[in-house]
Amino acid sequence: MADILKDPDPKTPKRSWLRLFLREVGIPVVLALIVIQFVIQAFRIPSGSMERSLLVGDFLLGLKFPYGAPVPFSDAHLPALTEPKPGDVIIFHYPMDPASPYRNPERFQFLAHTLLFGDLYWDRTPEEGQRHLVRYESRDFIKRCVAVSGDTLEVRRESVKRNGVVVPLAPNGQYDVTVQVPPDVGAVRDSLGPLRIPVPGDKIRLDAISLEEFIRIYSLAIQENPSTVVRCSLWVERDGKPDPEAMIRQVPQSWYDEFNVPTFFAESLYTLPQGYRLADYKVSSLSQAVSMLMYPVEIPGGGRTVAHAALMPRAGVLLQEVFDFWNRTDTIEASRTRLRRAISVNGKLDTVYTIRKPVLFMMGDNRDHSSDARFWGYLSRVNVKAKALIVYFSIENEDGLLSLAPWTWWRAPSRIRWTRIGRLVHD
Repeated sequence: MADILKDPDPKTPKRSWLRLFLREVGIPVVLALIVIQFVIQAFRIPSGSMERSLLVGDFLLGLKFPYGAPVPFSDAHLPALTEPKPGDVIIFHYPMDPASPYRNPERFQFLAHTLLFGDLYWDRTPEEGQRHLVRYESRDFIKRCVAVSGDTLEVRRESVKRNGVVVPLAPNGQYDVTVQVPPDVGAVRDSLGPLRIPVPGDKIRLDAISLEEFIRIYSLAIQENPSTVVRCSLWVERDGKPDPEAMIRQVPQSWYDEFNVPTFFAESLYTLPQGYRLADYKVSSLSQAVSMLMYPVEIPGGGRTVAHAALMPRAGVLLQEVFDFWNRTDTIEASRTRLRRAISVNGKLDTVYTIRKPVLFMMGDNRDHSSDARFWGYLSRVNVKAKALIVYFSIENEDGLLSLAPWTWWRAPSRIRWTRIGRLVHD
């Protein structure tokens, strides 16, 4: 009995609370952070562009490490195990996100990629009431890769051909030929190419490509050169000499603003009796307009609110057609007119741009309801983030009956799509 009641051996070490905390809390947290940083990314499907393969309200896990996970507190990535290929469902940074601070390197200095707080930037010239430290969370999209560098792609309505071979819809994809859209939208959605997806090392002679392709290449230049000032230039040469007063007249205006050159650059706007809207532009103004592609314009007094005048490749088609028409009907005797184009990176202007990174062409499985590369152009490999893996949760709430209000939560169990949980994203 005495042996049982005697004090513990004073030589026996007492349990360290710090060691216990590290073992029970610290190590699991660190492991979880490592997994989240280097292995997986959570993603929610916000729109119907991938239906029926993925539904609005699906929550996904994507694998980061196959394509190279980002290194914290740097702009580098770990080596990739594989490269994106046609058929992969990929999570990527939307290349036309206007709010990205790295699109304005003159003002925002990149500091670090962080796990919990997004990307951190230092604002050199904040407005009154704004802080120098800016936190930015990426705007991510999910689409299916249909072509990669070196492929030839062509779209004709529901038919998509890669290297001359029809690319079938994913087993759960869809295309509804009865869907009616305005002609300019249909021209983008249902008529593309054939075009060759650029390959790293390609030297693109900018004067030799259409304005539509020029806008795609300019978009790539911006994506490939983050935290760098990238601008473009358009000008007209008449008999080999720049013509600063050159105009492109009667440019048709779509009812969809994003298909147009921003109208505040127009010299004149007018509407014909039939209702058609037209605009006249100085070519020097077009350089400013095209250079706004994917760059934010802050509204004075609006804090971090930005106005974004997106210039999509379709606008290049209209500009090319109108310029060619006026060039053919030019009445100036013996004049030869040429529309020149160039891209500058860090102030170095060149009429040749060299592709630096692999290029992807992304499309939604719901082909007639997808804002994808047909509308906003090529995706650079630098914007790829993760490969979609599995649906870990799915809930139906397109009618908005579920909200943050607690009294709506009783509906949640009946709206969970139980059969989708655990579904692999491979078709």
